[in-house]
Amino acid sequence: IDADIKKNEQDAEKNERDHIRQVHTERRSRYTKAVEQLANEKATVRLGGIYTLVGLVDEWLADDTLDPEEQQKEGQVIINNLCSYIRSPFTLALNAEMFEGDSEPGNYEGDFSKDQAAFHEEQDVRRTIFVEMSKRSSTFTRDGIGKIIDTSLGTWSDFEFDFSRAPIFYPLSSLTIEKGNFSSAKFYSNADFGGVKFTRTANFSQATFTQTADFRVTKFFQTAN
Repeated sequence: IDADIKKNEQDAEKNERDHIRQVHTERRSRYTKAVEQLANEKATVRLGGIYTLVGLVDEWLADDTLDPEEQQKEGQVIINNLCSYIRSPFTLALNAEMFEGDSEPGNYEGDFSKDQAAFHEEQDVRRTIFVEMSKRSSTFTRDGIGKIIDTSLGTWSDFEFDFSRAPIFYPLSSLTIEKGNFSSAKFYSNADFGGVKFTRTANFSQATFTQTADFRVTKFFQTAN
């Protein structure tokens, strides 16, 4: 009887290990497909890839079969992909001011309406990444004289975020940005950080602003460069 119990326990442990391995394999398969979606010409497909990647980060962090260090490592790989997408070039950003205008210029080479639509779609796609990061960032509460009286760490607070050298051609207003590394980034059209909360350091060293930069009601909780 003892031998049977021991065998059943071993079988149960093996089944559990096999199940965990299967879950991780399936998760990595979804990751690969989602990364491929980021290169799709359709904005809706790219958005789908972003939401899948965001969800996968949350799944790795909630996976209690891994230790915290492994959870963080798996999540950081995906965060790196999202940041890489933010840093990727986008040729139409060069004409950001034109696409933000009210009328089509007379000397435009190409299909202005088509390019303008693609420009606005990509604005939405890239801002979505920041919106999802914002939802998972830390929150701080200050008293009447500005002293921090309550801190709630976000689920993504321990990750590293790198937006250096990124072309930014969309508003980042009313978001929470943790570890905002925008060094050497280039801001096309008007840079809108109105109402943003930078919960950690904010680095704008060597950044280029081609038009106005709006930092009204922006809060910096730590060092701002």
